[in-house]
Amino acid sequence: MSIDQVIEPATSLPGFQEDLANELLARAKSVRHLLESRADEHEQNKELSQEVVDKLTEIGVFAMAGPARVGGLAQSSRSMAAVAAELAKGCPSTAWVYTIYNSCLWFASKLPAGIQEQIFANGVPLICSPQNGIGHLVPDGDSYQLTGRWSYATGSHHAAWTMVPALSPQQLPMLAVMPMTDVQIEDTWHVAGMKGTGSDTVVADNVKVQAGMIAAFSDIAVAPPSTVDEGARVASDYWVNYPILRAKALGVLVGCAEGLLEVVAGKSGSPILYSVYAHKSDSSAFQASIGEAATQIKAAKRLVEDSCRRIDATAAEGRVQSIDERTEARGEGALIIRLLHEAIERLMDLGGSSGFSTTAPAQRYWRDFATGSRHVLFNSAISYEQAGRHLLGIEPGIVEPDML
Repeated sequence: MSIDQVIEPATSLPGFQEDLANELLARAKSVRHLLESRADEHEQNKELSQEVVDKLTEIGVFAMAGPARVGGLAQSSRSMAAVAAELAKGCPSTAWVYTIYNSCLWFASKLPAGIQEQIFANGVPLICSPQNGIGHLVPDGDSYQLTGRWSYATGSHHAAWTMVPALSPQQLPMLAVMPMTDVQIEDTWHVAGMKGTGSDTVVADNVKVQAGMIAAFSDIAVAPPSTVDEGARVASDYWVNYPILRAKALGVLVGCAEGLLEVVAGKSGSPILYSVYAHKSDSSAFQASIGEAATQIKAAKRLVEDSCRRIDATAAEGRVQSIDERTEARGEGALIIRLLHEAIERLMDLGGSSGFSTTAPAQRYWRDFATGSRHVLFNSAISYEQAGRHLLGIEPGIVEPDML
């Protein structure tokens, strides 16, 4: 079953509200025209439009990863990957922001109760959590002064809160949580793709942070969260960080490929210049090439679906995925990227030079995929090396277990 088809209820996954999955998928499909109409604006302004943020908040997709205890919609990774693909067909930048907001929501649901009371006091907020950088905490009475810079703060322009890594006075890794009004956003996101994500740099200059708004970094680095009583835990508490992050993001990349396939197939009635073909679709070479691209995309999508099923089934059992399972998933992620990359390059060839016009939707899918697929989560060389070492019994691995 492909992720854009009906998602059957998975009663074996307690804690996931699968009865909402089909409705959320339908809502994601319903906003495609809006996203397409705002995609150029998103790129020009390097942020999502307020209209799009408000609409996606209204239809609930920014609350999908949160457990019900914090007001979230308790969706499975399978449901979130499906929605990500649909949003990406309209605007990949929007879909990428959607994945990050949901990841940060899930992280926040694992923090100590005192922090959660502050974050969720007025419902489910938008949160950004740039991790590229480190801050320094200096004692100041019963609080701390925080100074630091953290890049790739996706969604920072509309976020209400930010969570950033920092070193305690004892040089221990901590997570500092602050309202976005306490920090500055430095304009550093000048990129070829995913331009609309607002992934700028968060800057804190001697920002006062209460001691109660600082948590051990392990609170979000491991599962299940020690800050949540065992009796209150739900299936999503047993997700592991990187498999769930990859699952949603891979949905975005699948959506880029599917969107591009639609564009190229839709123009198959145009001629192949300087040939006898009045229509591209008359050419057996075109037929075979687009067929191969479509097959690669479907195979990649099924790998994503299967990975999501395993992630969710393990969580429903109340256990954390093993090193074996996470290593396998990481290797599969690299294979998914390769399949999609080959399909997208083939489709751009089939579409011809007109697809590279800055007004053509094809080039946006191409650029956004090229940028998003280079995220460190998808580094194929590291992923395959880790898989190979694990297969050969060469220990330790090259990736920390919590980062598999």
